[in-house]
Formats: sequence, structure tokens, C-alpha cells
Amino acid sequence: MHAHLPSEIYHDIFKKQYQEDAVLVIVGTKNILLKQTHKALSGYQAGIVPNGGNGNGVYVESEDSDKENLEIDESELERDEFTGYTVGKYGQKSSKADVELATIQKVASQIRRGILTPDAYDLVIVDEVHNAGTQQKVDAIKRFGRVAGFTATPYRYSGILKDPSQYGFEVIASYTLPEAQEEELLPPLYGLQLNTSELVDDIPTTQTGKIDFKALEKILKNSPELRPYIVDHLVPLITMDGNHYKTVVAVNFVWEAQEIARLLKDKGIKVGVAVNQQAAKQIDSPEIPAIDSIERYSLPEDDPKSIQVLISPYVASEGFDAPWTEFLVWASPTDSPLRYTQYTGRLGRRNNGKAYGVVIDCLYQTSQFGWTYNFGMWMKGHVRELDNGMLYLGPMRLMPNMSAIQRMQALTPHHNLENLQRGELLPVQETDFAITYKNVGSVFYGHTTKKGRLAQQIFENILETNPGATATRKIGTGIVKVVTDRELFIKAMLEKGAKLKLTEIQELQENDFPITQASLRPLFRGGSSEVARLAKTVLEEFSLENPSLTLKRRSGSRIIDVVLNKDIFIKKMIKKGALLKNDPTNIIQETDFVMGARNLMDVFVGSPKTLRPIAAKVIEYLAAQDSNFLTTKNNRTVQVLTNRDKFIQEMLKAGAKLKKK
Repeated sequence: MHAHLPSEIYHDIFKKQYQEDAVLVIVGTKNILLKQTHKALSGYQAGIVPNGGNGNGVYVESEDSDKENLEIDESELERDEFTGYTVGKYGQKSSKADVELATIQKVASQIRRGILTPDAYDLVIVDEVHNAGTQQKVDAIKRFGRVAGFTATPYRYSGILKDPSQYGFEVIASYTLPEAQEEELLPPLYGLQLNTSELVDDIPTTQTGKIDFKALEKILKNSPELRPYIVDHLVPLITMDGNHYKTVVAVNFVWEAQEIARLLKDKGIKVGVAVNQQAAKQIDSPEIPAIDSIERYSLPEDDPKSIQVLISPYVASEGFDAPWTEFLVWASPTDSPLRYTQYTGRLGRRNNGKAYGVVIDCLYQTSQFGWTYNFGMWMKGHVRELDNGMLYLGPMRLMPNMSAIQRMQALTPHHNLENLQRGELLPVQETDFAITYKNVGSVFYGHTTKKGRLAQQIFENILETNPGATATRKIGTGIVKVVTDRELFIKAMLEKGAKLKLTEIQELQENDFPITQASLRPLFRGGSSEVARLAKTVLEEFSLENPSLTLKRRSGSRIIDVVLNKDIFIKKMIKKGALLKNDPTNIIQETDFVMGARNLMDVFVGSPKTLRPIAAKVIEYLAAQDSNFLTTKNNRTVQVLTNRDKFIQEMLKAGAKLKKK
């Protein structure tokens, strides 16, 4: 289900239907979402509804917020706004909340360790539910009874579980951005282009046609004029007419964020950098904050700690709630439709005094790869090109007729969108699959016309679901459509029943590690189908991170997947939970105590009814001292205490008696 203001939706659900129930809200994967949702729900609980324009009047939780909320006179609150629920973060010992918040990884870990009991909750809400697209997270969520999911991007572009139905959810209601704009729930958006094509070489790609970010970093570092050029054109826009427009700048690397931040600071702009905690501690400074930059970005302009511009490689994207943002700047290219959608979601939220949002694309020359001028391609069919060259997404009847728009356009050069999207075409690349009868016939068996129609159908499907994987190329003097990920296209054809000509693929090599049950069974414990499913998940991630190390090979008459680095693949399997057959940590030792009623009765005097409560208290005490004291072994079939003598000693202290034998 799409949701543009999840905290308001949660509040409405709790207030109307589930006041007497225990509710768990799984906020996504990031701690910032935990803090943000807690802040919003705490505000609603106390009768404070966040609002404001351009960063002004926004409810911001401080160290004294809880105290201030408690001191509010209930007579000042509207009675129908007071909900009666209490909200807290899962795992806080002092919390007696009936609405608890946690990240998905925390929930999965606590269930796996037997600490969190799914039956304890009457309702579970999963926000950013597209992040449940891994088997481990899906398994955790399926343990709960009543579950509702919310997300603004219900379809994933990576991993195996892409469609909501694959990770346990059905889209029962959706609300698209154009629909919300039509009803004036979300603001219209403008698009501006900033031509940087003379300042940076062509964007490098991997063998699968995606951006090669390692190569890109070198190119950007060797383009010293690029960041100053962007900043010189950006500052007049975000300070136009004496305004201080709140702005998010999307980059790919921390060093980019630092350089752009320094350049903006030198021009008098108050700026911060949002990075992960480890990097923040290293680069934080009084002039350019990193540790508390997100909190300071939410402050109103007249607050001395407020910053106007927030620069982020990834942190301020998914779920980050900043409705006062009025400018989004793409200072680096992206080939991820999910990332583009999530970042634009920060901009496309309604706020008091906010008439529209503006997207500035600084690297539109990537059109030749199909990523171009993302704002124009992102909402294809809904984005309009205006007479002044700007792009517009929103109802025409709501388009602001403001002189500010005209002045923005005058500050940036522009080109016709149609010409922009054509660009200067590249020749067909090695990683492309050209959609021609001749090319399809050279790779697949079957009737030429039938294969050609199937190929065209698959191309249209890819164009609709992942337009970044398609492009227009030159072949001789002609022009052809291509899928930029050759393996993606071949795989889709095989899934539809096409048969590959074996001459297209090399024979299995000596150093290849084939991903087959025959090669996996001698290495890993567990059922063959279970291990194969896990291997498929790992292979998918492996191919994204190390595309040059995964290949298709021929083995007899079969086409199989192989990896070129067996050791890395095995490490990834273990990280995902696979167990090696020769792993000594999985074998029960003489120093272990295997938990079970029979074993307790063999050692101590008494029945299971009397021994189990004593053992439970002893285990809780010892596990608190050593998290590895209680574990699972024998392919996860039994619980084991890793120090038999220590357990027996503590059992005796707790009142148990040893059998004389």
C-alpha cells in the first residue's frame, strides 16, 4: 500500500481501532526512521500535530520534550485528539508502551534468538515494506498474525523477491503521486536541467550495463571544475529573492558531499552532511555538522543551529521525513529507479507555505544510457515540457503562475526534452542485446517470427518495469532498441520457454564453481531445496556486487550458473545462515549441555515440571553474562549450553540436586 504520511496513518489506526491492543510498528531498516516515527507518534499522543512551512514551526523533539509533553494541561487539548495510546521503542526496559517501534533487522534477530514472541502483538504494521524482499525478513514477518504493510515503492528492482506477492503482501489499495497531486494532497513538481556534459567524461558502465561506481569515482575526482560549477549555479536558485529554500543534495560518495559542502559554506550557505554514524564521527565539524545534521536541517531558519542544505550519499533518502524541502539536487548520476523515487519522495510532500518542489538534474548527459534527465523519464506520460523549457509534474490547473518560476528558468540553460532524450547514440555494446530478428535468431532456436514476437514482448515488459535497462543504439547506419543487460534478457526469454543455442555459451571451466545441488550438497548442511533457495538468493546479490565473477556455462546439454570465486561465494552463504558440513562450531562437544527434559532428569533429581523453571532462570542469568552461552547445534535442531560445568554449578546454587550416579 502506498502511504505518503505514515505517522498520521498509524495514529488514525491506533486511535480508532486498536487502543486496547498491543501494536508493533516495524519502521524499516534505518535507526533514523525509528527516531522519526517515535517523534511523530509522541507528538500526536500529546496532541501536538507537526506542521509548518519551509522549516518554520515544525515540532522538533529535544531532550526536554518528554517533560514538556507531560506538563501540557489536558484541558488545552481537543478531547477527540487524545488517543490514550503510549508509544515506545522495542527493548527499552523502562517502556510500558502498547505501541512499540523497531527496525526489521532487530525484529528478525530477536525472533531468531527466541526473545521476541510474535503472539504478544495483536497488530503489526510494516513500513517501507518493500525492504522485506529477502527470505530472512519474510520468514520473520510471517511469524506474526495480523500484518499491514505500507510503502511508496512497492516493487523492488533488485533481489529475487521483487513483487509484493513474493514477500507475502497483496496491494489492496494504492495512491499514485499524480493522483495525490490531483487532489492537492501533494505539491506539484518542476524539473530544471543543469548541463555538465563538458565537465565530465561519459559515465562508465559494468558488463551488465549498470553504472561502474568505482570507475565513476575516478572520473569525478578527475573533474575538479564539476562541483564548483554546480554550486555556482545552485546558490542563486536556492537564495533567490532573499529566500533560504531548504535543499537536499544527492551524491554518491562521502568525499563529494564534503567538497560540495565546503563550496556552499564558502558562499555563505549553512550546510550539513548526512552520512552513516561511523563516517559522521570522522568528518563532523562546527562549520559543517555531520553527527546532528538531520536534526539541524529540521530546525526553522531563525534558529542559530539551523542549516539550509543537507547533502547525503544515501542516508536522507528512504523514509526520511522532511516535508519542508523545496529543492532536490542530483549532483551525481544514479541508475536506481528505487533510489530516484525515494529521494524524490523527500521533495514531494505537502507543507504549509510550500507551493511546489523543484528537481535539479546536474548530469543529464547520461541520456545515452537510458538514465537521462531522470525527472523526465521517471514519470513518463505524466511529466510535461513547458514552453520555457522546464518540466512539470502536476495538474495544469494548479500550476503556479509565478514570476519566481520564470526567474528560475532564466538562471539555467535548457534544451528540448525530446532532443535531450535522444542524445548522441552509442553503437551497440558487448553487454547489450539488440532486439532484431537476426540477433534473436542467432542466439535462440525456433521459428524466426515467433521468437521475434516473444523478444519484442519481453523488451516491452522490461521497458515498463525497468526503463533504465533499455536504450536506443546505433548499428551501422541503422538504429535499434537494446536491453543493456544481455543476461537479463536471455534469462527472461528462457523463462518464457525459449531454447538457447549452446554455441552461445562456453563449456564449464576447471576453476568454475557451479551453482548446482551436486556441488552444494557436499558443502552445506540441510535439505537440498533449502540450500538451493539460499544459494539462488546469494547468487543474485553476488551478481549485483561482482558481476564480472558470475557467468552462464554449458554442462552437457544444460545451462548453469557459475561463480569464479568459490571462497567469496561460500563466505556469503555462511553470512546468510548456511552451515558447512565440516564446521566444528556446529558439532556438539563433550563440554556442552544439550537442553531437554530427558537430559535434565538424567543429571538432576526431580521431574520436568520442577526442573524446567529452575533451568530457565539459570539460563537467563548465564546468557546475560555471555551471549554465546545458549546456542543451537546439529544443524540447528537442538539448543545447547556451551559450558556444562558452569550450568550444573549454577543449578546447584539455585536449589537443584544432582543424582547420586
